[in-house]
Amino acid sequence: MKFINKVVCSALLAAGLSFAHSGIVAGGTEGLRQVNAHTLGQWNVVVGTGGTFAADAWAFTRGGGYEVNGNRYAFLDYAFAMTGDFFLTIGLLDFLDLGVSMPMYYDHAPETPAGSMNMWTVGRGDLNINAKVRAPFDTNNVFSVALLLDAYAPTGETQAGVRPRHAWYLNGEDYTHPFTANDWAFGAGLALSFDFAKKNIPLRWNLAGGAVIPLEDGEAVTLEYSSGLNFVPLSFVDFFIDFSGEMRLQSKGDIDFAPFADPMLLTPGMRFHLTRNVDFAMGMDIAVRTLKNLGFKYKKEMEGCSQVPVVYQGESGNVANFCYAPTPLWAGAAMLSIRFGGAEPAPERETPQGLPQRDTLVQRDTVVVIMVDTSRTEPVRTDFDNDGVVDSLDKCPNTQAGVAVDTLGCPMDFDKDGVPDTFDKCPNTVEGVEVDSTGCPKDSDNDGIFDTFDKCPNTPQGTEVDSIGCPKDSDKDGVPDVKDKCPSTPAGMQVDSLGCFPDFDKDGVPDMKDKCPNTLQGVAIDSVGCPLNKKENLDELKKGIQFKLNSAKLTKKSFGTLDDVAKLMEKFPNANLEVQGHTDDKGTDEYNMQLSQKRAETVVGYLISKGIDRSRLRAVGYGRTMPIADNKAKGGREKNRRVEMVPFEK
Repeated sequence: MKFINKVVCSALLAAGLSFAHSGIVAGGTEGLRQVNAHTLGQWNVVVGTGGTFAADAWAFTRGGGYEVNGNRYAFLDYAFAMTGDFFLTIGLLDFLDLGVSMPMYYDHAPETPAGSMNMWTVGRGDLNINAKVRAPFDTNNVFSVALLLDAYAPTGETQAGVRPRHAWYLNGEDYTHPFTANDWAFGAGLALSFDFAKKNIPLRWNLAGGAVIPLEDGEAVTLEYSSGLNFVPLSFVDFFIDFSGEMRLQSKGDIDFAPFADPMLLTPGMRFHLTRNVDFAMGMDIAVRTLKNLGFKYKKEMEGCSQVPVVYQGESGNVANFCYAPTPLWAGAAMLSIRFGGAEPAPERETPQGLPQRDTLVQRDTVVVIMVDTSRTEPVRTDFDNDGVVDSLDKCPNTQAGVAVDTLGCPMDFDKDGVPDTFDKCPNTVEGVEVDSTGCPKDSDNDGIFDTFDKCPNTPQGTEVDSIGCPKDSDKDGVPDVKDKCPSTPAGMQVDSLGCFPDFDKDGVPDMKDKCPNTLQGVAIDSVGCPLNKKENLDELKKGIQFKLNSAKLTKKSFGTLDDVAKLMEKFPNANLEVQGHTDDKGTDEYNMQLSQKRAETVVGYLISKGIDRSRLRAVGYGRTMPIADNKAKGGREKNRRVEMVPFEK
């Protein structure tokens, strides 16, 4: 049933985003990922939807793999990812646009273990509220410039997805949430446009850039940028190529400043003007990292991986580690937008009998009424809203009846919170505090901390919070007290999702003190977590497993050691072992991977021959990908040619 639900969700998402773009240019009028300095015009509205579709495992992580509890897993070839937008942009004035954009994401990862960790999922992203303010230049000029402002509300799903959709989502001090920054972020920048079509040259060039500042401590200030060149040979179609990206400007915690590891895309495509008000654009996103690795070499792809490690915790509490993939290697992109509306001139109205005649001066869309009294020389004093202030002095001529006003005719608002005193239930609110419709400070989650000061405005009801409205965390280990099973952990120590010290082999000795972290459950241990009986110590037993040079054949000395391993597994029938083969860096990747796999399978085969059930064993070859010593030295290479035995749970 879980699989069927996911298939249905993915089908609905695909239908809604079949005409799509990434959300970077929601409501834009050129290209797919470029931002221009032009505005829509007063009361023009653009609505639309868009998205991208990528079908490769490396769209999720660099190398297409991830690690959970010391085990490596790979995203399969049928994995795919989608990113989409639903947007609305309104021209409030000729020079001012205001828009909102809600992104939706879908990551189609393998069912196990990614499915149980909510990596295979549909989820919403952070709501983007944006504004564009065009400089008041003559619109017939070739050059235009506009101010860009953005606010990102933390509406996205947490503990969901795989690939972080924006560079500022990377968190170097906590878990990264692929679908959200998990806090507010604000952006500001400039857009420049050069419309050479006004000089009879069928080209338009747009440039835009700005900074996004996330409020989450572990996330970096990020530069957003784009450039787009448009060739306009015909009235109904544009050909374009966009260059866009994001670049973190800071190192944060475990994540280093690495500008070439962040999103960088080339997007060629076409934009069709199907009617006067309907646009359809389509193109292909090509990651610059693809151009740097045209042979799709695994080693080349993994270069610099250590600079941007992603640590992700799913809904199940399991933690995954993988290399950050800034974008898919390639993706199809499309967008459909519809434009309607526009300001209309105010209609002419007949002057009521008894009022002075008027002359009307029409300038563009604004109607200026000049009152002229033809019967006397003194002006007529009128009070349209009956608030006691004549219209000639009234700064707020449409005040609601019964509202107390000041000498300028505007509603009295003692605490300057935007709610007139007549309706204000809290007339002494501190200036700057966000209020509700009654003028009282907003507290959305009813935790006693006003939204203006609340860093966690969606705290579940009944949760004890600290002075900034976040769930109380007495030992500062990152796990709220309400979930913390070990509430007195020393500060600075790494803990698991329950707030306790990690203990991989569940022997009662935390990993940070455990000298033998792969001990089978039930084995008697000493104070540092090592078995009292050396023949029950996997870390000692593995040293006796040796192979002939460049071969998967065991040496004679290995059989006695493997017999001890078999007896150990017979003694503890609930234990399961993963046999891992490793090599040094001599030889090709393919040869070493095959040799390590065969060696691991040889060990498993021997244990099976000694009566151990096959379901309790598995063999995995890692080749030369996981060295524990320097391959440049002979001693280091000897240490790297090894077999590891790691317990696992079914």
